[in-house]
Amino acid sequence: MVFTEFRFLFCFLIVFCIYWALRKHNHRKFWLLVCSYSFYGAWDWRFLSLLLLSTAIGYFAGLMLSKPQEQDSQLVEKGETKNRWIKLFSGDWDTLLAKPLNQKQRQAWLALCLVWNLGILGFFKYYNFFADSASNLLTFLGLPVNLTTLEIILPVGISFYTFQILSYCFDIYLGKLKTTRNFGDFALFVAFFPQLVAGPIVRASSFLPQLLTPKTINEVDIRGCLMLFFVGYFKKACIADNLSPLADQYFANPEIYTVLSCWFAVIAFVIQVYCDFSGYSDMAIACAGLLGYKLPLNFNFPYFASNITDFWQRWHITLYNWLRDYVYFPLMIKFRKNQYIELLAYGNILITMLLSGLWHGAAWHFVVWGGLNGIALIFHKQWSMWIAPYKQLLPLRNILGIPLTFYWVCASTIFLRSNDLASGLQVEKSFVFLNSSGSQNLDLQMAWIFIPLIIMHWANYKGWFRDWWEKIPQWSFAVFYGVLVSTILRFIAISPQPFVYFQF
Repeated sequence: MVFTEFRFLFCFLIVFCIYWALRKHNHRKFWLLVCSYSFYGAWDWRFLSLLLLSTAIGYFAGLMLSKPQEQDSQLVEKGETKNRWIKLFSGDWDTLLAKPLNQKQRQAWLALCLVWNLGILGFFKYYNFFADSASNLLTFLGLPVNLTTLEIILPVGISFYTFQILSYCFDIYLGKLKTTRNFGDFALFVAFFPQLVAGPIVRASSFLPQLLTPKTINEVDIRGCLMLFFVGYFKKACIADNLSPLADQYFANPEIYTVLSCWFAVIAFVIQVYCDFSGYSDMAIACAGLLGYKLPLNFNFPYFASNITDFWQRWHITLYNWLRDYVYFPLMIKFRKNQYIELLAYGNILITMLLSGLWHGAAWHFVVWGGLNGIALIFHKQWSMWIAPYKQLLPLRNILGIPLTFYWVCASTIFLRSNDLASGLQVEKSFVFLNSSGSQNLDLQMAWIFIPLIIMHWANYKGWFRDWWEKIPQWSFAVFYGVLVSTILRFIAISPQPFVYFQF
């Protein structure tokens, strides 16, 4: 069930009405939890057990990590570990949580959370990738081994909810967050249906406090949420879904098409993936807002970024903040006293972006995509240091920065879309070096749509349409919204496409 389907809109209307009809705050939260599990189970009910088990492990790990600490030199009394497990299952929480843990025990609980979440993510998403890669490497070394691959179904949203659970345990371990003893609240944080299957990646520090305060519908910006949902729906159903067949047609056989078709297909995909993912994020934020909850911003006009660093601060913001806080910064802290700290910083940037590429997909062309962007970030960091003394060049840098950054995004995103590494190199040859042996052309009639899309996007970026709908009477807003909805119905793609980031 995806947000652009009529059945979702109908179900959400029921969820919304019953939610606000319930009087007690706990009843509303329980209703949302039931709806969230039903939403996830509608895709494949078998994976609900995996979601529940991950939730339970994260919850218990958080409880244990929140316990007071012993000094490492203190010894745990004989038999104490056994007694703690007895108290864990007997429900004697106050006595159990009053007992301090030493550092090794806290690390063991954190390791349990890490091993479970990264283990299931690695098995479902990366087992076949690593098995194939290992077989190819051993064959290359003269040791032919055929490792068995499995027919594995990737659970929707597993990359998102595992990251949320991990960040929760990390923050408790580092003393940045207090644990919650309310299992229902924690379960709702993990499974909240607007962001469950494709983000944004929500931090417990921002979401759990929202569960403590009863909501009133008067606090909800209904007009703003409806407009945000409309914008997201338009991006996804009218733009992304209509551009998807063109990109699919080209990338299925890139060698038979001309350079002009290559450029058109690549730009079409770059627009498609932005409208697809940012559209989903807009609708997720809007749905959560209509229920009284605030989700973090995930996109901030990335295609108007003036450099590659600025781009990654605007694109999929919650993922790259997560990687920055839990991969890049810890690596920098670990090596902060090293005399080669600047070189290590560049290495850590590359590691972080390689992991980002691997997060997006279990294939080498995703890793290459991440590596290329890591190299670009390193180059920009060094370039900024070189050019810093020449402040008179700043206006020129900003003017040229937007088209150059967009060009780089297009060139690197080819590997994100290609079916494999060889296909990606073929498209790069055509896009970058303007060299293609193909003679066929795509239907370029849709190219005209790029111009109004750019104008509309620029106007929105400048805030020309911001909040004007709040100033008109209710009846005017209702009429206008109805006209907008009826207008876009004629532009909805005949064949709706699944969300691109569902595969991630």
